[in-house]
Amino acid sequence: MKKIERDGQTPMLMFDNSVFIPLVLKEIEEGRSETSIIIARGVSMRPFIEDGRDKLVLGKVNSIAVGDVILAEVVPSIFICHRVVRIENGMVTMRGDGNVVGTETFPLEQARAKVVQVVRKGKTYTLATSKIWKVYSALWPRSSFLRRYLLALYRLLWMRQIPDRLTVIFQTKKSV
Repeated sequence: MKKIERDGQTPMLMFDNSVFIPLVLKEIEEGRSETSIIIARGVSMRPFIEDGRDKLVLGKVNSIAVGDVILAEVVPSIFICHRVVRIENGMVTMRGDGNVVGTETFPLEQARAKVVQVVRKGKTYTLATSKIWKVYSALWPRSSFLRRYLLALYRLLWMRQIPDRLTVIFQTKKSV
């Protein structure tokens, strides 16, 4: 457990996933989805789920389909939350939306929870019924080639890296 101080905000406690996630899964088993909320960590689900900002509401895994976002225990005590890209012969393959390459494949039984809602910038999206979330999922390319360029564009435009780079270029030219 680690205590993180945040400027002017209530301190936040961070637990290791190997300790915290089993507690959340127990809440799901007991039917308490209102307490089965985790804060997204990592950038592998960009651009749809942002690190430290978005919250994921987890529910029971009643069924899994391609396109679902699930939490899986890919190896003992290692949990990953990514989108399902294939289900074949009892094996599930998933990949983060922000990943160009790299997938995780594991037996279906290792799927521990399903993301049922995403709370993004204060707005709640129910994945099963949200039209905007379904459009996101349908339009996001499965092709690594196209995904690579869309992610680069996202990083440059939405992550505001272009203005910083242009400022450096123009300042350098003026000083020469």
